[in-house]
Amino acid sequence: TTASSCRPCRMVDLLPLVQSVRRELLRTRDSVCLERARLVTEAWRRHESDPLCLRRARAFAHVLRHMTLDVRSNPIFAGNTSSRPRAWMLIPEHGFGEPPQVLLENEGLDGIVARHVPDDLREFWVGRGSGGLADPGHFAVHLDRVVNRGLDEEIRRLNAVAEQGSEEQRRYRRAMRICLTAVIAWAHRYAAAAEAAAATETDPVRRACLARVATACRHVPAKPARTLFEGLQAIVLVQLALAIEGHGWSVSVGSPDRILSRFAPADPKNPETAILIAAFFLKLTANSIFGRGSKTQAITVGGAAAPDRDGSNALTYAFLEAANLARVGDPHLFLRWHPTLPEDLRERAAELLAAGLSMPLLINDEATVRGFIDAGVTPEEAWRYCVIGCNELGIPGLSAESAICRAGNILYLDVLNHILLEHESPDSIHSPDQLLVLLEVALARRLHTDRTRYITLQHQLPETAPVPLASALMDGCIEAGADMIGAMKYRFPGLYERQLANAVDALSALEHVVFRERRFTLSEVVRAMRENFASAGGRRCRQALLAAPRWGRDDPAADHWARRLLALREHVLQRIDREFGHAGHMVCHVVRSLHHLDGQRIAASPDGRLAGTPVGDSLGPTRERNASASPTAILNSVARAEAGRFYRGGTNVNLTLARDSTRSPQVTALIEGFFRRGGQELQINCLQAEQLRQAQRHPEHHGELVVRFAGLSSRFVDLSRLEQEEIIARVEAL
Repeated sequence: TTASSCRPCRMVDLLPLVQSVRRELLRTRDSVCLERARLVTEAWRRHESDPLCLRRARAFAHVLRHMTLDVRSNPIFAGNTSSRPRAWMLIPEHGFGEPPQVLLENEGLDGIVARHVPDDLREFWVGRGSGGLADPGHFAVHLDRVVNRGLDEEIRRLNAVAEQGSEEQRRYRRAMRICLTAVIAWAHRYAAAAEAAAATETDPVRRACLARVATACRHVPAKPARTLFEGLQAIVLVQLALAIEGHGWSVSVGSPDRILSRFAPADPKNPETAILIAAFFLKLTANSIFGRGSKTQAITVGGAAAPDRDGSNALTYAFLEAANLARVGDPHLFLRWHPTLPEDLRERAAELLAAGLSMPLLINDEATVRGFIDAGVTPEEAWRYCVIGCNELGIPGLSAESAICRAGNILYLDVLNHILLEHESPDSIHSPDQLLVLLEVALARRLHTDRTRYITLQHQLPETAPVPLASALMDGCIEAGADMIGAMKYRFPGLYERQLANAVDALSALEHVVFRERRFTLSEVVRAMRENFASAGGRRCRQALLAAPRWGRDDPAADHWARRLLALREHVLQRIDREFGHAGHMVCHVVRSLHHLDGQRIAASPDGRLAGTPVGDSLGPTRERNASASPTAILNSVARAEAGRFYRGGTNVNLTLARDSTRSPQVTALIEGFFRRGGQELQINCLQAEQLRQAQRHPEHHGELVVRFAGLSSRFVDLSRLEQEEIIARVEAL
């Protein structure tokens, strides 16, 4: 049965069901599901003598063979990671715990895992698994192969080279085959479950949906999809299977409008297509690795397929409309922007942003593709890029580690504070240039240590946390008979960076207050920092520091420090690349909620920031300075950072506008002006302070309000009070 031939399952008839699914899902409280943990433990006991890649593959297959199938909570698509929505799916192979970021962002989850994990599970996993070494996620597999060729074809590719190479290579291919075969069998289980559920379902729309799921799951993902629905269903099953394999963070959906382009409707504004895709969004929203704290499944649409050739289609528009219908934070939707993007897509994106959806997030093709090409990616493959995490960038099927921090974290303010607070004689530093020399030495020492550890991890991870399913869907891994960590085509050491805005403000303040105007000595500034600017002299010092030229005001007196810091960082990293024989590296400015966690441990700093308070939440100005800068000034400053050159792994730039006074043409003008100047990524919130306050008081009436900040998208009512107040303060200061 197809969508066109089954009258009760016509997509337009799905809208009430989609709305009902959304209501039930989003009012479900978080819980813990022990099913995967129990099943993996059973399999590890049974196969403990097997090599690890086979043991993990057999454990994965055991889970898919025996887990509870949920075809009722969202009968429009098959697929679930836990026995019920919003139930945390535990991954004991990587340890039991609650990520600090998830706890900070979502109140009431503290201890949720600890309260539910029984002693026998904890005891079994002591000394087993990856020992906390795994850092899974942040990649997009070749979903186009899944949709348009099918997993049977991947198994045939495996069989063709099955006996080639060493025993280790042959073994890894067996693990891949086990995983791919298990996903196909899992789909057939869903087909049977959906058919059985349809036989007893009294609601005609639900019954038709279940019947369509049964038909689809007998065909996909084993074989090429025949309809848009089957293509979406194939993506859902593989996306959720990757989560079950054990990728805790950021498995991207890639670019589904391109993957599914042969099913694009003739009418780009056909509401039926958007309704179906909204149901697809909701199925992914229920992916419950961290319950409502799971917020990093990126979808990227639009963009150019070549320098002067648009790659969008009618599905691109439908994905924008689906995001508006679903109104969830995860998956979060990015739109690739370029000069030949159709006018209707530009206009609709600006309308949605001006109306307060906070999506789509925006990426500039020109700057991003140039960065990938400069890093050594072929032009053809660079134009296939997508977002693979909060805002990290990668190439589906070809790269992953370029967007994770195994090669190091660059925390500018942290390093600068350490230099000043630990220096025996601060007044012996006579100029900003001398301070930069000390900063370069400290950064080089830290990053060299990090790169050495990265080399060790590159050898350890395939042995301690192999991922044969994901590897089977990445280029080169089947042929190499090896894990994706060692066999991906592009393996650039990846680094995360934060606190640039604070460091720019700090250096600008020291230049003006200490070295130029000589209003305070450096020792006096350090003493004021130690006392958290509490004394009368400390308060005067802080006022002087805060009055200096700041980042984000389109002021060259401050902005030049960003260029100097970034050039210094590149000089250090290029030297390390040469020493270790690496072709290049990727740096991503990514924050999510780490600006709070960083701030909690950093003492008062020379930008005038108080101890324990948050650091900057994006590449834009810090919160204290954001309100006093115009949107154009903010974007002009950020454009000077040359993200395409210095942030090939991605950036995040927050721009908050007053919804009452913002219209879509203004939004379009800001986007295009920023991107013409070389800006790379932009996230725009158009919000009303009173609406946010009302949402705090009456969350049950404001579940449609989605916000974006620091690389995180979320429904406002799902956020912790801390995060809510941060967003409100940003809007109230406009």
